[in-house]
Amino acid sequence: MNTDKQRIYSGDWKPLHPYSNSAPTDLYYITLANKVLAAIRAIEVHLDDEDYRKLNDNEQKELACILTAYFEDIISQTGIFHAFTRVHHKRFGKLLPFYTLDNNYTPDEINTEDIQFLIWHYHMQLNNLDIPYSPELDTFAAIAADVMEIFESEYETAPENEKLLQYFRFDEKEAHNLYALHSRFLWLCTQSYLFSNNGFLLEDQAEALAEEAKEAGMEEQIPDMVNQLCNDFGFNHVTEFMRLTPPQWLAEVLGEESPLYTSLMSMGHKYTGYYRYESSDEHTTRFRHIASDTVIEATNRSLVGLPRNMKDPSLILRTGFVQWNNEWWLSGQISSYEDNEDLLGQITGDDDEYNLFEPEEDLPVEEQQIILTDILSTTEGDEGQPLDESDTAWQALLNDEIGKDFFIEQVKAGKITGLQFYDAPGNKLLENLEFITEYIKR
Repeated sequence: MNTDKQRIYSGDWKPLHPYSNSAPTDLYYITLANKVLAAIRAIEVHLDDEDYRKLNDNEQKELACILTAYFEDIISQTGIFHAFTRVHHKRFGKLLPFYTLDNNYTPDEINTEDIQFLIWHYHMQLNNLDIPYSPELDTFAAIAADVMEIFESEYETAPENEKLLQYFRFDEKEAHNLYALHSRFLWLCTQSYLFSNNGFLLEDQAEALAEEAKEAGMEEQIPDMVNQLCNDFGFNHVTEFMRLTPPQWLAEVLGEESPLYTSLMSMGHKYTGYYRYESSDEHTTRFRHIASDTVIEATNRSLVGLPRNMKDPSLILRTGFVQWNNEWWLSGQISSYEDNEDLLGQITGDDDEYNLFEPEEDLPVEEQQIILTDILSTTEGDEGQPLDESDTAWQALLNDEIGKDFFIEQVKAGKITGLQFYDAPGNKLLENLEFITEYIKR
């Protein structure tokens, strides 16, 4: 008999949705999620606890909710998964990685391959990419097939979640409000079923930031610091899919026909650092980045409601600016500090601050080669386990200091051998090398 902890309730379902109050369709989808959970559990129960494919009870519930949210997305035509397949097709010439799609695959409708891909994606993110799960694992295929049967039986009568659909519709005022857009693309890429693991990543970063602040005796500043972190994350985070940022994914969900598509796709990086106010006119306010001497001319429309003392040239300001529609916008928290030599010394001596406006670059090829050679020559893991060429190839792929382009060049040159999914000999990983490399090296 299932206990309360083994069933899906509203508290399990709501985190994948952008509203706090219930939608009229929630009860239907929660009931459906429990059917999906039963199908997952019927297969998982046959796996030993030590089996690397095994999910615990909470993980099974998370996966059931994710798969049901995919079904809800297709039924409601919110376009999240459709955006993924469209972008993947544009980039790689096929709708999905890994799977050979036949005439039974119907874009924009439910498909077994979509479900199997989401199961693979969940396992990969759950284990922080440490295990190169094969997307064709028998358990993944079995769960996908059984869940597909459930979805097919409900497909014709399932209700659209109009509340979710409305979340991706913008009135004229919202379409010109950067902060309204930010809340949408931050939710999309941290809490929606396709990107929910990024929300856990953001939580981890916020907790680490709070701990650092406590150790530095800055407890009172923690709320402002976390607010800034979340704001920056929304603009700058690079997702695991095709290296698109949250604004770009919102653009793809809205579609190329949306009047917001171009402005979201071209939204720039947000630069958070230390600035001084310089001057202003009726249209713009100029700020100078202290460490790099870069001048930002921000539209005054982005300064409405901000503290008046921010225009005091004797103060040092910590805030961020992002370019949108060919204008600089101030975004996120703004903090002010009295000018003092110690703070100026910290600012000008900080390499990250000094290089704030410089694009990140890969290490020189010679240095990457040294790192790669060291990894590939390793024969023993941290716990004394033997490593073969497939293990070291995967470790090279996971290494942050080895760039995407260099890694792919080395694979194609035959310098990295044995690259394959765990316990799945074959070329499935190599056939999707660009996708996998972007999925990991983002």
